[in-house]
Amino acid sequence: MKQSSMHLTRLSSAPPDVVYDLLADLGTHMTWGGKQQTSDFRLLSLEAPAGSATAGTTFTSTGSIPMSSRRWEDRSKVTAAERPNTFEFVTTACARGTRRSMEATYRHRYEIAATPGGSKVSYSMTQLTLSNPLLRLGLPVVKTLTWRFGIPFMAGRGFRNLVAGADQRAGRESLPRAQSNRV
Repeated sequence: MKQSSMHLTRLSSAPPDVVYDLLADLGTHMTWGGKQQTSDFRLLSLEAPAGSATAGTTFTSTGSIPMSSRRWEDRSKVTAAERPNTFEFVTTACARGTRRSMEATYRHRYEIAATPGGSKVSYSMTQLTLSNPLLRLGLPVVKTLTWRFGIPFMAGRGFRNLVAGADQRAGRESLPRAQSNRV
């Protein structure tokens, strides 16, 4: 199976350690990936140890799926935690259906590099496994469009929230949208 993936990059006015610390504090994901998201694609719950996550930390979460009454039920494990440059976790996700459940494994990787005046933050999500996909992920053309446009659009909102939260935490103005998209 060819792995589907997407990649997003933004500039932040926050230094790398501030961005990293926000990512490694799993409780903050409920803000930038939950409350600040639209209701059709957001974290609904997250159970994680307090403090900064390290390699091996596990956590569970649930989330809404756009255009579906199903919900994600996820189990995740931090696989890389190298302050201030890399934070990665692998998620085993299940969307229960009445007859069958979609199951998938995703790798979420954040890479943070220092830039003059802040950071360059990159996020990639790669689908490692998939079984019993929702229709939009099972039909080749629809799957391609979903990964090329739909998933980056939905995940991009949370990613922008993350970067804005880091900028705010650093006590700096967020970069203008046009400038933060220039990488």
